[in-house]
Amino acid sequence: MSIRKINFIEGEYYHVFNRGVDRRTIFESQDDLEYFFQRLVDLNMVVTDLKFNSKRYRKSGEVVVDKKYKNLVSIISYCLLPNHFHLVLKQESEDGISRFMQKLGTSYTMYFNQKYKRSGSLFQGKFKANMIDGEFGLPVLSVYVNLNYIHHRINLKSSLVKSSIFEYLDEELGNSICNKEEIRSVVSEIGSIDEYKKFAKNTSKIFGENKGLVIKDVDLDKVFE
Repeated sequence: MSIRKINFIEGEYYHVFNRGVDRRTIFESQDDLEYFFQRLVDLNMVVTDLKFNSKRYRKSGEVVVDKKYKNLVSIISYCLLPNHFHLVLKQESEDGISRFMQKLGTSYTMYFNQKYKRSGSLFQGKFKANMIDGEFGLPVLSVYVNLNYIHHRINLKSSLVKSSIFEYLDEELGNSICNKEEIRSVVSEIGSIDEYKKFAKNTSKIFGENKGLVIKDVDLDKVFE
């Protein structure tokens, strides 16, 4: 996964996405999906300071170096689908998004190629990124990403899919990796969680209409019931 030439700014939000080369699947099993998902957590740390722990050395003779860490990015929302992924990221450190995506792409491609005995690129060129702006830009994009599997008519329970929608609905379904304060901020732009649900339903239908798709209430109700 190459690095896109874009000036990422600390404190700003970006829609980051990519798909498999030749539109191939990038997740062949649940283990693949979980590996990528865990890398979103593991690769998001950078050491900002090293300090020799003199107190422990005097006490036990043990040489210990204390490390201070900082996140490269905050994860605002995500949707992982069989052949592509969407992320909404806030840059927290200098070059945070570029460094994070480079590590993520390299780590997952090496894992995937070794597991499936293949070589070469797994992703379709450089990852794509757009800065988020405009009124309700972040809430609108959160809906687009959180419910992207519905826009592609993919069954969440029977397919290799992971979405942060349930983190937004404050439901305990697996590990939470999104920044909770950021989620609360996004939801509060609309109002309560119930108001966010209504907003998400209406916004998804608009996305569907723009793509010539009919997003059925029954499909949305399965998420928000």
